Amino acid sequence: MLYDRPYMREPQKPTSAQHKSAVTVLMALTIGVFALQQLFNVLFPSPYLPGTENAFMAQWFALSGENFRSFKVWTLFTYCFLHSTQGFMHIIGNMLGLYFIGRILEPQLGREKFLILYFAGALFGGLLYLIIHFSSMTVVVGASAAVFALMTVFCKIHPNRPITLLLFFVLPVTIKPRYLLLGSSVISVLGLLFYELPNRSNMAHSAHLGGILLGVLFYRTMIQAKSPFSMFGIDTVKISPPDWMKRRKKDHSNNLSYSVNRASRNELQKEIDRILDKINTSGFGSLNDMEKATLERAKDLLSK
Repeated sequence: MLYDRPYMREPQKPTSAQHKSAVTVLMALTIGVFALQQLFNVLFPSPYLPGTENAFMAQWFALSGENFRSFKVWTLFTYCFLHSTQGFMHIIGNMLGLYFIGRILEPQLGREKFLILYFAGALFGGLLYLIIHFSSMTVVVGASAAVFALMTVFCKIHPNRPITLLLFFVLPVTIKPRYLLLGSSVISVLGLLFYELPNRSNMAHSAHLGGILLGVLFYRTMIQAKSPFSMFGIDTVKISPPDWMKRRKKDHSNNLSYSVNRASRNELQKEIDRILDKINTSGFGSLNDMEKATLERAKDLLSK
């Protein structure tokens, strides 16, 4: 029956045989790369400036206009695994954000959509950074753009769910996610205009802003199933068939109906199986409106 499937029951405790969560894998990879960066700094210090960082990781995996002009296009993704080795606050802040937001979002979106959101946020943030710094020698590293994308989607899904943050890692502050998103957006825009563009700060506000914009786009297209242009108040362009085609369609309207309405009980069961398999693979949020309606109607029909 509809609720006999294992993924429609109460969640069970994970076993060692099950796949590790995407959050765990991303954190392990990022922390491992950071440890590798530190090891390179110790074993292979810069031969040109003694006491400075080893430049190998930055030359091949950090994102910069120079690297991109050298066709190192992979740096649009690899830069999010690197972090500043001058201290630990950069990586700690990003990993805390990934953990606390990711453990809520991943079960809701599904592993595949969660990873798409994470790397799309990094990509979009990197592209916006490149637009501004394409001709400069500066580099950007860190998972901030990806984490900002996760934060944005979380805030859009749970706008009024109170959350408690540790301001400066010390002072607890309770805030609604909608105001967190608003504040982060304002800070990113102002930081871009008054600090990053005039070269008064090395913080990549543009990458943060890119992650936020991608998060909004992801929410509207992948979760709300709306047109990507609807965020600008533009509806999807609809192409209407010519009148003669409409008349022909009307003449044969008696032969047309939704497949679910005319399907036999077995055919309906097959459609429900397909929808449930989709939930198992990509999460409930991947369903479109028609699939959700079909699932709702089938609850009563299949119980008869």
